[in-house]
Amino acid sequence: MKICVKCLILLLIAVVSYASAGSLFDEKPLLNEVYAEYPKEGYIVGIGIKNKTDKTDRRVAEVLARLEIARQIKVRVKEATLDIACEGTIGKIYNNALECRNEFIMIIEQSVDEVLVGSRIVIHGEKDGIVYAVAVLKRKTAIEALDEKTREALDKTQDSIKKARHGDKDSLKKAEEEYMKAVTYDKEREIIEGVKSRASEVFEELEKEIVKLHGTSK
Repeated sequence: MKICVKCLILLLIAVVSYASAGSLFDEKPLLNEVYAEYPKEGYIVGIGIKNKTDKTDRRVAEVLARLEIARQIKVRVKEATLDIACEGTIGKIYNNALECRNEFIMIIEQSVDEVLVGSRIVIHGEKDGIVYAVAVLKRKTAIEALDEKTREALDKTQDSIKKARHGDKDSLKKAEEEYMKAVTYDKEREIIEGVKSRASEVFEELEKEIVKLHGTSK
C-alpha cells in the first residue's frame, strides 16, 4: 500500500507540474516542427512538458508525452465503445451497466498500454526553465499490432465458445473476456486508422452466441 501511495503522489506531482508548465510553454511551434517530419496522417503525437527541477525531469517529460498519446486513444475508444456495447446485446451478460463499463475500461487501459510499446521519443529539449519531450506512435505499426491482437482474441473467443457449448462455464467466461478484448482492439484500430471496421458481422454473431450461452448456463 505504501508503494502505491508513493506512486500516486509522484504521478500527482508530475501532473501538477505539467499543468503549471503548460501555462508557460507554447506548443504550437514545436508541433509544427514535429508534424513536418511526422505528419498526422502517419503518426499520433504526444508532448510532455515539465518545470525544470532536477535530473529526473527528462524522464518525467517522456512519460507525460507517452501518456498524452494514450489519452488521445483512450478518450476516443471509451466514447465510441462503452455506450454502444454496454447498452446493447453484450451488456446483458452483466448484472448492470456499471459493471459492464468498468470491465471495458479496465480492458481499454490495458490494451492502450500495450499499443504504447510501439511509441518512441523523437525530441528532447529545454526552454525558459521548461523541459519537454515529444513521443510519436506510427499509425501503421499500431494498426498491424492491433490487427494481430484482434485475430488472436477472436480465435480464442471461438475456441472457448465451442467448449462452452458442452457446458464448460469457465470457457464461457473466457469467451466473454476474449470477445471484449477483440472488440476493444478492433475499435482502437478503427480510431487510429480512421477507417470503419469491416468485422462488424463477425462480432455480431459471436456476441449473439455468447449471450445465448450465457442465458442457458443460468
